[in-house]
Amino acid sequence: MARDFFCERLVLTSDGGVREIDLAHAVVCVVGPIDTGKTTLADCIKYALGLPVAWREVPGERLQTVTLFVRIEGMRIGLRRSLVRDVSDVELLDSNGGGAEEILGVETQPDGGRRVVGEVLLDLLGLGEMFAPPSAVALLGAGARLTFEQLYAMCYLTQDVVDGTESVRGKANTAQSYRTVVELLLGLTDGPMRVLTARKDELTRTLTDLRRRTETISAFLTGSAADLETELARSHEEECAALQRLEEFKGRMRAATAHADPLRRRVLEAEQVLERCRRAVAEGEHALGRQQQVQQLTDQRAHGPQPCSPCPVCRADLTVRPVPEGDCPLCLSALDPAVLAQSLHAAQDALAAAERQLTEQVKAHSEAQTAWEQARIELDARTREEISPLAAQIEGLAAAHATARTRTTLLERQLEPHRRLAELHRSVQTCEDELKGVREEIRTRKNLLAHRRTTLGEFEEHFTELVGSVGLPGDPGARLNHTSLLPQVRAGNLTKVGHGVRCAINVVYRMAFLSYALVTGATDLPSFLVIDSPRKNVGYGADDQELVGRLYTHFLDHIAGVRSGGALRARPHQIIIVDNDLPQLPKRLLDQMHVIELSRDNPLVP
Repeated sequence: MARDFFCERLVLTSDGGVREIDLAHAVVCVVGPIDTGKTTLADCIKYALGLPVAWREVPGERLQTVTLFVRIEGMRIGLRRSLVRDVSDVELLDSNGGGAEEILGVETQPDGGRRVVGEVLLDLLGLGEMFAPPSAVALLGAGARLTFEQLYAMCYLTQDVVDGTESVRGKANTAQSYRTVVELLLGLTDGPMRVLTARKDELTRTLTDLRRRTETISAFLTGSAADLETELARSHEEECAALQRLEEFKGRMRAATAHADPLRRRVLEAEQVLERCRRAVAEGEHALGRQQQVQQLTDQRAHGPQPCSPCPVCRADLTVRPVPEGDCPLCLSALDPAVLAQSLHAAQDALAAAERQLTEQVKAHSEAQTAWEQARIELDARTREEISPLAAQIEGLAAAHATARTRTTLLERQLEPHRRLAELHRSVQTCEDELKGVREEIRTRKNLLAHRRTTLGEFEEHFTELVGSVGLPGDPGARLNHTSLLPQVRAGNLTKVGHGVRCAINVVYRMAFLSYALVTGATDLPSFLVIDSPRKNVGYGADDQELVGRLYTHFLDHIAGVRSGGALRARPHQIIIVDNDLPQLPKRLLDQMHVIELSRDNPLVP
């Protein structure tokens, strides 16, 4: 059934103060001269709902905040949005106290930390799952998501659109999105069908891509995959045989190496002994050198004191100082010949001992050198006789295995495109089978929805009846285009008729959606409509004025007082009309309207 969407109050804060506008009426007419704020009022409603607005110069400079109190499906909420700071935020207000309950975002942010005002409004209207089915969004991404802005374009016939042609769908909608919105609102499609359609589109794109890749690979392939498989199998066998023989000889090499391990240990032990002997000889030579130096010094002292200069304390030259025979050249004390002789004998003994020790160490080094050479000769003989032939064979077998492996790799590379092609063929078959199943489900779903096509026929009849009631001059034959679901005339699109007639058709077209919802209650369209300047766009000639009068009359008869069989049907609805002035209307119709008059002295924005 039609969705309840009703604006109750609009509060504007500007440099000139605060103004509160009462909108809690079924039909609101805002009239006044140019530049008094009529379109600004419609823009303020749109802005508070989180939608983009191209502000006119004066309101954009003076307005500070816009607050809208609205009833949606029985729930009252307030929405406040600033024009001077945090323009990307909308405050969700408590309709009673006016306090902020939550800060909503205007657009979806990557971090996803806040709810978006448009999504909240769709959820309140009960259209969230319909306009953005999670399964369809998961398949197609943002392309499957319809927004509140696209829905609101159905409820707001702007001043630049009221005189439009196909653009009557509103700037927020593309041709495809508009058709989808209309089909959803009229019940011609539903969420499951959108999911199936999204799945079908995804499978179609996937199948096209798979076929393109299959054709690309097939164009570059030569030879038979079966022949390559046979040759690859033979190459695998050769590689395995070469690897098996290589492993066999590696095992024999390990056995031969283990057999030669005792000789290696002998060589290692001999090398260690030889190294120790080398160090011992070096140490003996060093000790012998020290003893020779001691012997030389002792021998010099035994043959008499030697002159010493300079003095170690005052650095005076002592070479000219006379030193008595047998005295110390430093302290001039008498030296004991017996002590000198004893020191000489001790030095000679130490030198002889060092020479004997060095001789023994040299002998031991020679024996160790001989033992190491003998062990090395035996190890070399064993390596030459047993290990080297195996190493040569292993090298040859490794080369043969590498050759076989290279050939196998080359064949696998040649065969890989064939295997990929076979996999692609399997994927194509799977995708075709799945697509066939999805198309079958779509046909089944279409059969279930087939009875709803009568809804489109009923809506077209309703639209045609309204056009006939308005009495368009020249009988242009206005009807519904079943492809675009937009209005057209007998001669083609709306550019084939005059300005006033075109405007009247567009107004009746939008009026038809709301009045059909109120008469039947069978659509999901919000029962809310804003129309900007219908009278001004139709024209001010005598015929134009009569047309505008009929337009307003039937507009109010079919919406403000919906009658069926003479009985009044009361359904929640709201229409806001913005125009320069009102045409001549019967009092019964004027009494149904709440008129807000603006003037130069009393503009909308204080």
